[in-house]
Amino acid sequence: MVKLAGRFIIVILFVLMVPIIALSVEVDFISGEVQYSHLSSEWKQLDIGMSLVSGDIVKTGVNSEAVLRDEDNEIYISEKSSFTISEKYVQENKKPTFMLFLGRMKFKLGKSGVSEPDIQTQTVNLTIRGTEFEVGSGYDGSTIVLIEEGTVAVQGRTEELVLEQGEGTEVAFGEEPTEKFEVITRVIVWDDWLESSQEAVQGNETQLLSRILDRFGNIESEIGEYEKIRESSLAEKDRYIALRDKSLEEDKQEEAEEYSRKAGTFSKKAFHSLVNIRFLALSSIGLYDMAQRIYSDIEEPTPEQQELFDAIEEVFNGIEAKYIYVGDRARLEEKAKKKKGCLSFI
Repeated sequence: MVKLAGRFIIVILFVLMVPIIALSVEVDFISGEVQYSHLSSEWKQLDIGMSLVSGDIVKTGVNSEAVLRDEDNEIYISEKSSFTISEKYVQENKKPTFMLFLGRMKFKLGKSGVSEPDIQTQTVNLTIRGTEFEVGSGYDGSTIVLIEEGTVAVQGRTEELVLEQGEGTEVAFGEEPTEKFEVITRVIVWDDWLESSQEAVQGNETQLLSRILDRFGNIESEIGEYEKIRESSLAEKDRYIALRDKSLEEDKQEEAEEYSRKAGTFSKKAFHSLVNIRFLALSSIGLYDMAQRIYSDIEEPTPEQQELFDAIEEVFNGIEAKYIYVGDRARLEEKAKKKKGCLSFI
């Protein structure tokens, strides 16, 4: 009986070490046609009071807009925009993330102490430090960021540009953030900016498709690295569980508890890798949508353009089949009802 009791306690310790913080963003206001889809499920009408969860993709129609609320953070979604909500682990800390695929979003972040989200476009990642700002993502994959208050670090793949109050930057798809401008010196008419980003695609289709394919190659590579981490972590978890069981059989309780803690550490590492894999897979949705828009607008694709798009589609289909599927939204919605920051278990 002693051994069984010890085993039960250690298993409980092992489970408690793998927390999930429920991510939930509430819909505060809707005007016009606003729809959502959870991963690969069908599109449905978004309603006020609903909670968006990780994996939900949202799009606004013409003359439509929405306001979301996350604690005391407010997120304004303009017309003709599409984005998804996700999450990732950065140095073992979970970060809620908004991926803006196309259109414009405005953020007003409060000071409740809730983890500030990261914002990602096709071109850059924005790390926020208590701020109010706008971000746009164009048809050609370009990004524009305007800061009203606070500080935002605009991160490319190799460069980082820090923007402060009254500053902005514009980054072309596949380029790095290197230059800033004073917002007061440049009036941004968002409809005009989006239209110009659409016009910028013409004549640059081959280059853009090539850069999209390169980006998919990077996503595949990153997913592969996380898969390796996950596989090795699960192997280590199983090894420590075997050692734990052996120690329990020998009535070595303290040793068994130490092995159990180590198993929990590797289980958590494997779970974090899985979350980051899903994050990367979700980011590929907007990238593929961009490729589809570009390719479908070409009247007579060249053999090179056809080859590039076919390669993009093949990679995306592989990611979609393995990592983007209809999730258990009912379970996620139930978690979303709980107070943020509470501990739940897998």
